[in-house]
Amino acid sequence: MPGNLSDVGAIETDRYDRRTWNRILEESERIQAAVKEEPFQGLMRDVWASLFKASPHINEQGPTVNRRVMENLMRQTAWKDLRQTTQMDEYSAALGSLSLRDALEQAMPEDVRHAAHQVQDLEQQLQQLLDQAEAYQEAANAMPDSQAAAQLLDQIQALQKQAADLMQTLQQATDQFEQAFDAQSGSIGRAVRQALEQAVQEAQEDQRMMQAFGVGMGDGKPVSGKERLELAHILRTNPHVREIARMAGRMQMMALNKRKNRTIHPPTEIVNITMGDDLANILPSELLLLADPATEDDFIQRFAERRLLQYDLRGFEREGQGPIVVCLDESGSTAGTVEIWEKGIALALFAIARRERRAFAVVHFGSEPEIFVQKWPRPKDASPVQLVEMAQHFFNGGTNFERPLKEAVQIMDEASFKKGDIVFITDGESRVSDKFLHGEFARVKNEKEFQVISVVIGYDDRSVRPFSDVIAKPQVADDATLSFVIEALQ
Repeated sequence: MPGNLSDVGAIETDRYDRRTWNRILEESERIQAAVKEEPFQGLMRDVWASLFKASPHINEQGPTVNRRVMENLMRQTAWKDLRQTTQMDEYSAALGSLSLRDALEQAMPEDVRHAAHQVQDLEQQLQQLLDQAEAYQEAANAMPDSQAAAQLLDQIQALQKQAADLMQTLQQATDQFEQAFDAQSGSIGRAVRQALEQAVQEAQEDQRMMQAFGVGMGDGKPVSGKERLELAHILRTNPHVREIARMAGRMQMMALNKRKNRTIHPPTEIVNITMGDDLANILPSELLLLADPATEDDFIQRFAERRLLQYDLRGFEREGQGPIVVCLDESGSTAGTVEIWEKGIALALFAIARRERRAFAVVHFGSEPEIFVQKWPRPKDASPVQLVEMAQHFFNGGTNFERPLKEAVQIMDEASFKKGDIVFITDGESRVSDKFLHGEFARVKNEKEFQVISVVIGYDDRSVRPFSDVIAKPQVADDATLSFVIEALQ
């Protein structure tokens, strides 16, 4: 395994650290590939250990180049800032080491980099000689033939001589590297600080954008480390998904806050008068006792004895609610701003469905044969990969309304609960047949009591009127439309 932490590193590690690092390597092909291509062998594992461990310490016997780099790194205030998001979180630490991999080499001026690579090359050559000599020694010890063993011992002595000469060369190269590093330590430190500040910014942005895809929301199934690493890679390398995540993150916060302000307690009614100490439900006549100094002591005594007269209230549990189904127009004309905006709305509505435990679905549509349906009966079970797939999917086709409406109505028909919402977002126009509207659509709508909220961007709304209960017509992708949709939800 490349980068295996069984070797001596620049950071002191224990068995748990090594096992954790090796598990990350086994789980993530991206980390494996990054380790194979790292500029200084073993540096990624050292950076990871420094970010992961609760109290990392420099290993004074570690490789010279990595030790000097890590000493410089760990002196920076930004390194401590980065550790706030990575300490004892092996995958966040792995992402941090990915962020810093190339930047730490680039922090060194050309002459220092050259000297560093020369030291590492010589260290590898020396290790190969020592390993070969050790293998010969083990073979010689196992040989019953003394003559063959003697020949191996001669080869061992030759290897040891080569190793001694190489150690002198390595010492000279190490001295040259140390001198070059010390001479440029100021500029190296500034570059390392900039790299760390960039890594801190990436870590914070990763955290915010991952929430748009369900990571860290606290009420879903655990997200595997491999999924987190894969999601981070997509967010860092796919500008389009990154823009959708930024849009969705802002919209989700607004949507959840707005929805939270609605009454969430079940309705109640007075069914009796009883005794107790619930001050919120005591009768007004009891409060009069507290207001009169002559009866105040009587009120306090009855409160202590839980004998105040109070209303006995009974609440009614809110019944389950139907799904939220978002129909996304993915015709070619929506490419760009409209697509980013409508998928931001879809992810915001997903967050509401997740919180309110409502089934959720997305119907991607273009021309008549272009349809792709994603369903989540329990949104909290959705994986980030599935939500990223929703964000990335795009037909770039034509426009047909009837096919996605049929899919949405079928989802409503199959749902366990009534009063669902279909949110139909489009920037185009299309005809829906009377046969469908007066037949299946009307039947399911009557039985399931769902509503259709249509958002028509830039076009006349006449084509959506026959099937819409509520219509929004934003001229631009604005926040007011999201607020409108959320207010309209059942």
